[in-house]
Amino acid sequence: MEGDGPSEPASEPGLRLVTYNIRKDKGADGHSQVAMETLGRWLSSHSVDLLLCQEVFHDTRAGDSQSIGLARALGLESYYGPNKFRQVGHHGNTILTKLKVEAFENHDISTNRLERRGALYLRLRYADAPLHVFNVHLGLNEGQRKKQLKAIGALVQGRCSEGEAVVLAGDFNDWRQRLGSLVVDELGFENAMGMVAPDQSRTWHARRPLFSLDRICVKNLRVAEVGRLDGEPWSELSDHLPLFA
Repeated sequence: MEGDGPSEPASEPGLRLVTYNIRKDKGADGHSQVAMETLGRWLSSHSVDLLLCQEVFHDTRAGDSQSIGLARALGLESYYGPNKFRQVGHHGNTILTKLKVEAFENHDISTNRLERRGALYLRLRYADAPLHVFNVHLGLNEGQRKKQLKAIGALVQGRCSEGEAVVLAGDFNDWRQRLGSLVVDELGFENAMGMVAPDQSRTWHARRPLFSLDRICVKNLRVAEVGRLDGEPWSELSDHLPLFA
């Protein structure tokens, strides 16, 4: 992805972004244990500059952090926001990057006590300008998702000035494709995955992708290429497939 506008130097390299629900390392079958070293090794082959992960687990019993494990494997810095707390630990969203971070916030966008959801926000510095990144995991109910997106829209409005580059990506859980008009018409984003055929944006289930649950949406950015990482090993590392831009 490359920032638009006259302030960007012509020589500024593009960024490669990946969004990925890693399912707390349980693999495609829900029972495996996928080491972060293994996951990081496969992701590193795609030269990721900005990685947005959902369902990242931190085990408070053993002090084991999947965020730190991925960061170590990829040589990136990790920024984590917990959403769901249990006796054994907690899980949430993580952003990993090598860019300079100017602001870091985690926002609770849950609509009920049982299903905890979050929006992790980073303001980065890229091409001598702000790059705002929102990593989200939306609810399972359509009404929840619409409320959560409106809350995210308020966050975007409060933190991003007109003309600044914004990324909104993550697990939208929108298998019925009902959020498009809200994201595009009301919030002003472009669905980056609109550049590919609909079947190429399906991410769940990883072994046989039928639903487009994950999204990469951008504002004031030029998208050069998008795609899905599929086939082995991606079909076994999680129940979701990663998307890249």
